[in-house]
Amino acid sequence: MSENDKFAFAEAYRKLQPGADRSIVGFREAAHRKVRKDLPKSEDKIVDLARLAFDIPVSSGQKPVWLEDILKEKDGHFSLEHDGNEARIVATILLADMIASGFAGTPALVLTGSFAGRRQTVDQEAIVMAARSGLADMGRTRRLGFRTQIAAARWQDIGKTVLAAKTGDAATIHTALEAIVTEAKASEARMVEKFNGALSALTNENRRLAEEVDLLWWRMGRWSYLLDRPLSEIHGQALPFVIGTDVAAMIHVLPGPHGALGIIRDALGGEANTRQTIKDTFEAVPTADRAALLQDTKTQPDPIALLNAGLRLYDDAAITASIPALFAKYGGLSIDTELTRFEIAVQAFYERMLIKSGWI
Repeated sequence: MSENDKFAFAEAYRKLQPGADRSIVGFREAAHRKVRKDLPKSEDKIVDLARLAFDIPVSSGQKPVWLEDILKEKDGHFSLEHDGNEARIVATILLADMIASGFAGTPALVLTGSFAGRRQTVDQEAIVMAARSGLADMGRTRRLGFRTQIAAARWQDIGKTVLAAKTGDAATIHTALEAIVTEAKASEARMVEKFNGALSALTNENRRLAEEVDLLWWRMGRWSYLLDRPLSEIHGQALPFVIGTDVAAMIHVLPGPHGALGIIRDALGGEANTRQTIKDTFEAVPTADRAALLQDTKTQPDPIALLNAGLRLYDDAAITASIPALFAKYGGLSIDTELTRFEIAVQAFYERMLIKSGWI
C-alpha cells in the first residue's frame, strides 16, 4: 500500500492494464510504494510525472530517468523509450494517489497539464475529474472553519537508563543525565516543529482570507493588477490571459481560493463562453504588455505552462514565421487550438500559480 492508506494501487493498475500478470502488478506496486514515499518531498518529481501522464514533449535532459531506475529494480527490462505507455500508466496512478491524499498543488498541476482537456491521459481523464473534485472539496472544507491543535510532545522511554543510575556509579549517573538532557532537547525540538507547523497553517489561512477579499475588490475595481489600467481598455481576445494571470498574481498559497474561478468567470462576463484560438490570444497581447504579463517566468517556461511558454516566443521577432511549428513541437498542441475564453483564463491562472509557487 502507498503512503495514502486509502488508495488501492492494484485496483487502479488493473483498470488500466486488465491483462497484466500478477508478478508485474507486484513489481509495479513495489515501485509505486517507493516513489510515493518521496513525492511529498520533491515537487520536481511530481512535475515529471505530470509531463509523462499528459505525454508532454520533453528534451532528453528532462526525461525522468529516476523513475526508470526505480522501475528497473524489479523489472530489469523496463525502458522509458520502449515502454512509454506503461510509464504513463505508472505516472497517472501516482498522480491519482497524490490527489486522493489531498497533497496541495497536485490538483492544480493536473488541471494545468490537461490544458482544458486538450491533452489526454491513459485513464480517460479520470485524474482530471479527481483533480476538479479535489479542488471543490477544499472549497467546501474551508467553509467549515479553520481548526488546528498542538499535541504535547512525547518523551522517548529512557527509564532503563535512569534506573541504572541508582547504582550510584558516576559513569552511569553521567549517562543518565546525558540521556535526560538529550531527550529534553529532542522533545523541545519536536514541540517547536509542531508549533511552527500550526503557525504556518494559521498564517496561510489568514492569507487566503485576505486574498479572497483582495479578489473581490479587484473585481469591483475592474482594474488590471499587472497592466495598471482598466480591464475595459484591454483587447477582448487578450482579456482571458490578462484576467487569469492578474488573479494568480494576487494569490500566494496553492491552489488558491476555490472561488477564484467564479471571480474569473464573472470578470469575463457574457464573453466567457466565446471561443478563440490560442494564436488569437497571443496576437491580441501588445508587445508593451508582454513583459508585465510574463514577469517572474523563465526565459523558456516549462511546456506544462504552455500559454506562458507560447507568449514568450513572441519576444523574438526573428522567429515570428516559425512560431506555430515551434509551439507545436514544444507543447504538443496546435497554436490554432480553440478554447473558450474561460478555459484560457483558468489555464493562465493555474500556470501562473504553479510558476509563482516554484513548481514549474
